[in-house]
Amino acid sequence: MTLDKIHVARRQLGVALALFLEDLDPIVVHVLACTAGEVAEYLAVKATGQPFTARALATFRNNSWRDIRRARNQFWSSFRYATTHDDDRGGYSSLMSGFSDLQNDHALLVGWYDLMLVSKKLPIEAQLFQSWYFALYPEKLGSEADVSRDETLFPGLRDLPRSGQKKALRDAIELSRQDPAIINDPATEQGYLVQRGD
Repeated sequence: MTLDKIHVARRQLGVALALFLEDLDPIVVHVLACTAGEVAEYLAVKATGQPFTARALATFRNNSWRDIRRARNQFWSSFRYATTHDDDRGGYSSLMSGFSDLQNDHALLVGWYDLMLVSKKLPIEAQLFQSWYFALYPEKLGSEADVSRDETLFPGLRDLPRSGQKKALRDAIELSRQDPAIINDPATEQGYLVQRGD
């Protein structure tokens, strides 16, 4: 079993995305995605110097690195530590009332983006997830970004209920698995999203 940091982050992201696609346990998805995302960001900095956070800062100049880090860590920190500074002031309950599966959209995007910078390929599920994300959140990209391909792949996505949005993603993944051009593309990682235990 390979246990270097790239493979560990990849396996965590794979399980997180698999759970996400099936609408299972958003807390576990969040913890796995954020943990893997932190490792992937470190690896991306070493490999390219341009992780997702650097690109976000260049696009959204009103934010600081600390703002981005705080947004990513707010729920993740509360999930992984037994106590937090806000526990005794009711802050934990207040914070948790704002958590939903929507936060996982962003955590998964950042983690897979940074991992792609290092591994140079992604599984089909992660490739389609990125297109799905850009179709769902075009405002998260700079104003010069072209999301027409993503919106063509996922027409009317923002008008669907959350369950319909995820179904559209699952359907697109199934169609793509039947496309030899995508399967055989060098940017497509072969194999399963979730690895076997061996």
